[in-house]
Amino acid sequence: MQADAGSRDVAGSSARLTTMHEYARQLRAELPPEIFQRRPVRLAWLAVHLTVIVTLAVLVLYLNLPWWLAVPFGLLAGHSWGCITFLAHETMHHAVVGSRLVENIVGYIGLLPYCTSPTFWVAWHNQTHHAYTGHVMGDTDHFGTLHLWERTPYLKVMESIAPGSGTTASWFYLPTHFAVVAWVVLLKQSMRRGFYKRISLRRVCCETGSMICIWLLLLLCLGPVHFAYLVVVPALAANTLVMSYIATNHYLTPLTSANDPLVNTVSVRAPAFIESIHLQFGYHVEHHIFPTMSAINAPIVRKAIRRLYGDRYLSLRHVEALRLIYTRPKLHSDATTLVDPRTGLTYKALGRGSLDMPVINGQSRVV
Repeated sequence: MQADAGSRDVAGSSARLTTMHEYARQLRAELPPEIFQRRPVRLAWLAVHLTVIVTLAVLVLYLNLPWWLAVPFGLLAGHSWGCITFLAHETMHHAVVGSRLVENIVGYIGLLPYCTSPTFWVAWHNQTHHAYTGHVMGDTDHFGTLHLWERTPYLKVMESIAPGSGTTASWFYLPTHFAVVAWVVLLKQSMRRGFYKRISLRRVCCETGSMICIWLLLLLCLGPVHFAYLVVVPALAANTLVMSYIATNHYLTPLTSANDPLVNTVSVRAPAFIESIHLQFGYHVEHHIFPTMSAINAPIVRKAIRRLYGDRYLSLRHVEALRLIYTRPKLHSDATTLVDPRTGLTYKALGRGSLDMPVINGQSRVV
Protein backbone atom coordinates (compact mmCIF):
# COMPACT_ATOMS: atom_id res chain seq x y z
CA MET A 1 0.00 0.00 0.00
CA GLN A 2 1.24 3.46 -0.84
CA ALA A 3 1.00 6.32 1.62
CA ASP A 4 0.21 9.89 0.65
CA ALA A 5 2.47 12.81 1.47
CA GLY A 6 0.98 13.21 4.91
CA SER A 7 2.28 9.81 6.00
CA ARG A 8 5.94 10.25 5.10
CA ASP A 9 6.87 12.05 8.30
CA VAL A 10 6.02 8.99 10.37
CA ALA A 11 6.45 8.71 14.13
CA GLY A 12 9.99 7.64 13.66
CA SER A 13 10.99 5.98 10.41
CA SER A 14 10.31 2.28 10.11
CA ALA A 15 13.90 1.76 11.26
CA ARG A 16 13.04 3.29 14.62
CA LEU A 17 9.77 1.40 15.02
CA THR A 18 9.38 -2.12 16.40
CA THR A 19 6.82 -4.45 14.83
CA MET A 20 4.17 -6.34 16.77
CA HIS A 21 5.92 -9.60 15.85
CA GLU A 22 9.17 -8.46 17.47
CA TYR A 23 7.33 -7.40 20.64
CA ALA A 24 5.56 -10.77 20.68
CA ARG A 25 8.87 -12.61 20.36
CA GLN A 26 10.48 -10.63 23.19
CA LEU A 27 7.46 -10.87 25.48
CA ARG A 28 6.89 -14.60 25.00
CA ALA A 29 10.25 -15.20 26.65
CA GLU A 30 8.90 -13.39 29.75
CA LEU A 31 5.44 -14.97 29.88
CA PRO A 32 4.08 -18.36 30.99
CA PRO A 33 3.01 -20.38 27.91
CA GLU A 34 -0.34 -21.36 29.42
CA ILE A 35 -1.72 -17.81 29.02
CA PHE A 36 -1.91 -18.40 25.26
CA GLN A 37 -4.33 -21.31 25.57
CA ARG A 38 -7.94 -20.83 24.46
CA ARG A 39 -10.46 -20.01 27.19
CA PRO A 40 -13.83 -21.69 26.37
CA VAL A 41 -15.07 -20.76 29.85
CA ARG A 42 -15.53 -17.23 28.49
CA LEU A 43 -18.61 -18.49 26.65
CA ALA A 44 -20.40 -18.48 30.01
CA TRP A 45 -20.70 -14.72 29.55
CA LEU A 46 -22.91 -15.35 26.52
CA ALA A 47 -25.41 -17.26 28.65
CA VAL A 48 -25.30 -14.60 31.37
CA HIS A 49 -25.94 -11.67 29.07
CA LEU A 50 -28.56 -13.41 26.90
CA THR A 51 -30.43 -14.24 30.11
CA VAL A 52 -30.31 -10.58 31.12
CA ILE A 53 -31.55 -9.45 27.69
CA VAL A 54 -34.41 -11.96 27.52
CA THR A 55 -35.49 -11.34 31.14
CA LEU A 56 -35.64 -7.59 30.63
CA ALA A 57 -37.57 -8.02 27.37
CA VAL A 58 -40.13 -10.29 29.06
CA LEU A 59 -40.61 -7.79 31.88
CA VAL A 60 -41.14 -4.91 29.46
CA LEU A 61 -43.61 -6.88 27.33
CA TYR A 62 -45.68 -8.69 29.94
CA LEU A 63 -45.75 -6.01 32.61
CA ASN A 64 -46.41 -3.32 30.01
CA LEU A 65 -43.97 -1.03 31.80
CA PRO A 66 -44.20 2.75 31.43
CA TRP A 67 -41.54 4.47 29.33
CA TRP A 68 -39.59 5.70 32.35
CA LEU A 69 -38.96 2.08 33.34
CA ALA A 70 -38.83 0.55 29.86
CA VAL A 71 -36.06 2.88 28.68
CA PRO A 72 -33.67 2.07 31.59
CA PHE A 73 -34.41 -1.63 31.03
CA GLY A 74 -33.49 -1.12 27.38
CA LEU A 75 -30.24 0.57 28.38
CA LEU A 76 -29.36 -2.38 30.65
CA ALA A 77 -30.12 -4.80 27.83
CA GLY A 78 -27.91 -2.73 25.53
CA HIS A 79 -25.06 -2.91 28.02
CA SER A 80 -25.35 -6.69 27.99
CA TRP A 81 -25.40 -6.73 24.20
CA GLY A 82 -22.29 -4.55 24.11
CA CYS A 83 -20.60 -7.07 26.42
CA ILE A 84 -21.58 -9.85 24.01
CA THR A 85 -19.89 -7.79 21.27
CA PHE A 86 -16.69 -7.82 23.36
CA LEU A 87 -17.03 -11.60 23.65
CA ALA A 88 -17.68 -11.92 19.91
CA HIS A 89 -14.55 -9.88 19.18
CA GLU A 90 -12.43 -12.16 21.35
CA THR A 91 -14.06 -15.32 20.02
CA MET A 92 -13.56 -14.38 16.36
CA HIS A 93 -9.87 -13.85 17.11
CA HIS A 94 -9.78 -17.62 17.89
CA ALA A 95 -8.98 -16.93 21.57
CA VAL A 96 -11.98 -18.77 23.07
CA VAL A 97 -12.70 -21.96 21.10
CA GLY A 98 -11.27 -23.83 18.13
CA SER A 99 -14.61 -24.36 16.37
CA ARG A 100 -15.27 -21.99 13.46
CA LEU A 101 -18.99 -22.78 13.73
CA VAL A 102 -19.12 -21.62 17.36
CA GLU A 103 -17.06 -18.54 16.46
CA ASN A 104 -19.54 -17.63 13.72
CA ILE A 105 -22.57 -18.14 15.99
CA VAL A 106 -21.12 -15.98 18.78
CA GLY A 107 -19.99 -13.43 16.21
CA TYR A 108 -23.45 -13.31 14.64
CA ILE A 109 -25.14 -12.70 18.00
CA GLY A 110 -22.58 -10.11 19.10
CA LEU A 111 -22.75 -8.15 15.84
CA LEU A 112 -26.52 -8.41 15.37
CA PRO A 113 -27.32 -4.95 16.87
CA TYR A 114 -25.18 -3.31 14.16
CA CYS A 115 -26.28 -5.56 11.25
CA THR A 116 -22.61 -6.41 10.66
CA SER A 117 -21.76 -9.75 9.11
CA PRO A 118 -19.24 -11.76 11.17
CA THR A 119 -17.59 -12.93 7.95
CA PHE A 120 -17.18 -9.31 6.87
CA TRP A 121 -15.89 -8.37 10.33
CA VAL A 122 -13.07 -10.92 10.12
CA ALA A 123 -11.87 -9.45 6.81
CA TRP A 124 -12.25 -5.85 8.00
CA HIS A 125 -10.96 -6.12 11.54
CA ASN A 126 -8.79 -9.23 11.89
CA GLN A 127 -7.15 -9.25 8.48
CA THR A 128 -7.03 -5.55 7.54
CA HIS A 129 -7.01 -3.44 10.70
CA HIS A 130 -4.61 -5.69 12.61
CA ALA A 131 -2.28 -6.02 9.62
CA TYR A 132 -2.12 -2.29 8.81
CA THR A 133 -2.71 -0.58 12.15
CA GLY A 134 -1.71 3.08 12.00
CA HIS A 135 -1.04 3.03 8.25
CA VAL A 136 -2.57 6.06 6.57
CA MET A 137 -3.91 4.14 3.56
CA GLY A 138 -4.22 0.63 4.96
CA ASP A 139 -6.10 1.16 8.24
CA THR A 140 -9.76 2.14 8.43
CA ASP A 141 -9.63 2.85 12.19
CA HIS A 142 -8.50 6.46 11.96
CA PHE A 143 -9.60 9.57 10.06
CA GLY A 144 -6.53 9.97 7.90
CA THR A 145 -4.60 13.11 7.00
CA LEU A 146 -5.61 16.68 6.24
CA HIS A 147 -4.45 16.03 2.67
CA LEU A 148 -6.93 13.15 2.31
CA TRP A 149 -9.68 15.17 4.00
CA GLU A 150 -9.27 18.02 1.51
CA ARG A 151 -9.90 15.73 -1.47
CA THR A 152 -12.35 13.17 -0.05
CA PRO A 153 -15.98 14.34 0.39
CA TYR A 154 -17.13 11.37 2.45
CA LEU A 155 -14.18 11.82 4.84
CA LYS A 156 -15.24 15.43 5.37
CA VAL A 157 -18.69 14.20 6.38
CA MET A 158 -17.31 11.51 8.72
CA GLU A 159 -14.87 13.94 10.35
CA SER A 160 -17.60 16.54 10.85
CA ILE A 161 -19.60 14.16 13.07
CA ALA A 162 -16.60 12.80 14.99
CA PRO A 163 -15.83 13.73 18.60
CA GLY A 164 -13.48 16.69 18.63
CA SER A 165 -15.14 18.35 15.64
CA GLY A 166 -17.17 20.55 17.99
CA THR A 167 -20.39 19.91 16.06
CA THR A 168 -23.72 19.00 17.61
CA ALA A 169 -23.71 15.82 15.55
CA SER A 170 -20.56 14.65 17.33
CA TRP A 171 -22.59 13.95 20.48
CA PHE A 172 -24.47 11.26 18.55
CA TYR A 173 -21.20 9.61 17.50
CA LEU A 174 -20.84 7.05 20.30
CA PRO A 175 -24.49 5.82 20.15
CA THR A 176 -24.40 5.26 16.38
CA HIS A 177 -20.94 5.07 14.92
CA PHE A 178 -20.10 1.37 15.18
CA ALA A 179 -23.06 0.58 12.91
CA VAL A 180 -22.43 3.63 10.70
CA VAL A 181 -18.75 2.94 10.03
CA ALA A 182 -19.44 -0.76 9.47
CA TRP A 183 -21.85 0.14 6.68
CA VAL A 184 -19.48 2.76 5.26
CA VAL A 185 -16.71 0.17 5.03
CA LEU A 186 -19.15 -2.45 3.68
CA LEU A 187 -20.61 -0.26 0.94
CA LYS A 188 -17.68 2.00 0.05
CA GLN A 189 -14.35 0.46 0.98
CA SER A 190 -14.69 -3.32 0.93
CA MET A 191 -14.53 -3.70 -2.86
CA ARG A 192 -11.64 -1.25 -3.25
CA ARG A 193 -9.65 -2.98 -0.52
CA GLY A 194 -10.12 -6.42 -2.03
CA PHE A 195 -12.01 -7.97 0.90
CA TYR A 196 -13.83 -10.42 -1.37
CA LYS A 197 -10.63 -12.01 -2.56
CA ARG A 198 -10.49 -13.48 0.95
CA ILE A 199 -14.15 -13.94 1.86
CA SER A 200 -17.42 -14.80 0.10
CA LEU A 201 -19.52 -11.81 -1.01
CA ARG A 202 -22.56 -14.09 -1.13
CA ARG A 203 -22.03 -15.16 2.47
CA VAL A 204 -21.64 -11.55 3.63
CA CYS A 205 -24.85 -10.58 1.84
CA CYS A 206 -26.74 -13.53 3.34
CA GLU A 207 -25.56 -12.79 6.88
CA THR A 208 -26.26 -9.07 6.58
CA GLY A 209 -29.64 -9.61 4.92
CA SER A 210 -30.74 -12.12 7.55
CA MET A 211 -29.90 -9.63 10.31
CA ILE A 212 -32.01 -6.95 8.65
CA CYS A 213 -34.86 -9.46 8.26
CA ILE A 214 -34.70 -10.33 11.98
CA TRP A 215 -35.14 -6.68 12.96
CA LEU A 216 -37.95 -6.13 10.43
CA LEU A 217 -39.75 -9.22 11.73
CA LEU A 218 -39.41 -7.98 15.31
CA LEU A 219 -40.76 -4.59 14.27
CA LEU A 220 -43.84 -6.29 12.80
CA CYS A 221 -44.32 -8.55 15.84
CA LEU A 222 -43.65 -6.00 18.59
CA GLY A 223 -45.03 -2.82 17.11
CA PRO A 224 -43.10 0.47 16.97
CA VAL A 225 -43.24 1.34 20.68
CA HIS A 226 -41.99 -1.98 22.05
CA PHE A 227 -39.53 -2.22 19.15
CA ALA A 228 -38.06 1.09 20.29
CA TYR A 229 -37.74 -0.15 23.89
CA LEU A 230 -36.42 -3.62 23.05
CA VAL A 231 -34.32 -3.00 19.93
CA VAL A 232 -33.57 0.67 19.24
CA VAL A 233 -32.65 1.71 22.79
CA PRO A 234 -30.48 -1.42 23.39
CA ALA A 235 -28.75 -0.93 20.02
CA LEU A 236 -27.91 2.69 20.87
CA ALA A 237 -26.63 1.64 24.31
CA ALA A 238 -24.53 -1.19 22.84
CA ASN A 239 -23.05 1.20 20.25
CA THR A 240 -22.21 3.67 23.01
CA LEU A 241 -20.46 1.11 25.18
CA VAL A 242 -18.45 -0.45 22.36
CA MET A 243 -17.51 2.88 20.75
CA SER A 244 -16.46 4.33 24.12
CA TYR A 245 -13.58 1.85 23.89
CA ILE A 246 -12.98 1.73 20.14
CA ALA A 247 -12.74 5.53 19.88
CA THR A 248 -9.91 5.56 22.42
CA ASN A 249 -7.78 2.85 20.74
CA HIS A 250 -6.13 4.66 17.82
CA TYR A 251 -7.74 8.02 17.05
CA LEU A 252 -5.20 10.14 18.95
CA THR A 253 -2.02 8.17 18.28
CA PRO A 254 0.62 8.72 15.59
CA LEU A 255 0.44 7.25 12.12
CA THR A 256 3.17 4.67 11.61
CA SER A 257 4.88 3.16 8.57
CA ALA A 258 5.45 -0.08 10.50
CA ASN A 259 2.87 -1.66 12.80
CA ASP A 260 4.22 -0.68 16.24
CA PRO A 261 1.50 -1.18 18.91
CA LEU A 262 3.47 0.79 21.51
CA VAL A 263 3.24 3.85 19.25
CA ASN A 264 -0.07 3.54 17.39
CA THR A 265 -2.30 2.00 20.08
CA VAL A 266 -3.64 3.04 23.51
CA SER A 267 -4.92 0.89 26.39
CA VAL A 268 -7.47 2.29 28.82
CA ARG A 269 -7.85 1.55 32.54
CA ALA A 270 -10.92 1.24 34.75
CA PRO A 271 -11.74 -0.27 38.16
CA ALA A 272 -11.03 -4.01 38.15
CA PHE A 273 -14.69 -5.08 38.39
CA ILE A 274 -15.60 -2.95 35.35
CA GLU A 275 -12.66 -4.35 33.39
CA SER A 276 -13.88 -7.85 34.26
CA ILE A 277 -17.49 -7.18 33.21
CA HIS A 278 -16.24 -5.66 29.93
CA LEU A 279 -14.01 -8.69 29.33
CA GLN A 280 -10.76 -6.68 29.59
CA PHE A 281 -11.52 -5.06 26.22
CA GLY A 282 -9.59 -1.94 27.24
CA TYR A 283 -6.26 -3.80 27.16
CA HIS A 284 -5.75 -2.84 23.54
CA VAL A 285 -1.97 -2.60 23.25
CA GLU A 286 -1.81 -6.09 24.71
CA HIS A 287 -4.44 -7.28 22.23
CA HIS A 288 -2.54 -5.90 19.23
CA ILE A 289 0.62 -7.71 20.28
CA PHE A 290 -1.18 -11.00 20.99
CA PRO A 291 -4.52 -10.83 19.10
CA THR A 292 -5.28 -14.56 19.51
CA MET A 293 -4.76 -14.51 23.29
CA SER A 294 -7.80 -14.27 25.55
CA ALA A 295 -8.01 -10.82 27.13
CA ILE A 296 -8.49 -12.45 30.53
CA ASN A 297 -4.69 -12.78 30.57
CA ALA A 298 -3.99 -9.26 29.32
CA PRO A 299 -3.14 -7.92 32.83
CA ILE A 300 -0.23 -10.39 32.94
CA VAL A 301 1.00 -9.10 29.58
CA ARG A 302 0.62 -5.48 30.75
CA LYS A 303 3.03 -6.11 33.63
CA ALA A 304 5.57 -7.64 31.27
CA ILE A 305 5.26 -4.72 28.81
CA ARG A 306 5.85 -2.19 31.57
CA ARG A 307 8.80 -4.17 32.82
CA LEU A 308 10.45 -4.39 29.39
CA TYR A 309 9.45 -1.11 27.76
CA GLY A 310 8.65 1.28 30.62
CA ASP A 311 6.91 4.52 29.67
CA ARG A 312 6.74 3.63 25.98
CA TYR A 313 3.50 1.88 26.94
CA LEU A 314 0.49 4.17 26.30
CA SER A 315 -2.25 3.81 28.89
CA LEU A 316 -4.90 6.26 30.14
CA ARG A 317 -7.84 6.11 32.50
CA HIS A 318 -10.93 5.43 30.41
CA VAL A 319 -12.66 8.65 31.44
CA GLU A 320 -9.55 10.69 30.63
CA ALA A 321 -9.26 9.05 27.22
CA LEU A 322 -12.89 9.93 26.47
CA ARG A 323 -12.27 13.53 27.52
CA LEU A 324 -9.36 13.74 25.11
CA ILE A 325 -11.40 12.18 22.32
CA TYR A 326 -13.94 15.01 22.64
CA THR A 327 -11.37 17.79 22.97
CA ARG A 328 -8.86 16.79 20.28
CA PRO A 329 -9.18 16.80 16.48
CA LYS A 330 -8.94 13.53 14.56
CA LEU A 331 -7.08 14.49 11.37
CA HIS A 332 -3.30 14.29 11.06
CA SER A 333 -1.38 17.16 9.48
CA ASP A 334 1.63 14.85 9.67
CA ALA A 335 2.20 11.53 11.36
CA THR A 336 2.66 12.97 14.86
CA THR A 337 0.41 16.05 14.73
CA LEU A 338 -3.39 16.30 14.93
CA VAL A 339 -5.06 19.29 13.28
CA ASP A 340 -8.51 20.88 13.41
CA PRO A 341 -9.33 21.79 9.78
CA ARG A 342 -11.71 24.55 10.89
CA THR A 343 -9.40 26.45 13.26
CA GLY A 344 -5.92 25.30 12.26
CA LEU A 345 -5.19 24.42 15.91
CA THR A 346 -2.78 21.49 16.13
CA TYR A 347 -1.92 19.02 18.88
CA LYS A 348 0.80 16.46 19.32
CA ALA A 349 -0.43 12.90 18.99
CA LEU A 350 -0.35 10.83 22.17
CA GLY A 351 3.04 9.67 23.31
CA ARG A 352 5.59 10.36 25.99
CA GLY A 353 5.34 14.00 27.07
CA SER A 354 2.75 14.90 24.43
CA LEU A 355 -0.44 15.05 26.49
CA ASP A 356 -2.25 18.41 26.58
CA MET A 357 0.34 20.18 24.46
CA PRO A 358 -1.27 21.90 21.45
CA VAL A 359 0.97 23.68 18.98
CA ILE A 360 -0.12 27.07 17.66
CA ASN A 361 1.96 28.73 14.94
CA GLY A 362 4.88 26.55 15.90
CA GLN A 363 4.59 27.36 19.63
CA SER A 364 3.40 24.88 22.25
CA ARG A 365 1.27 25.82 25.21
CA VAL A 366 -0.61 23.89 27.88
CA VAL A 367 -4.41 24.12 27.89
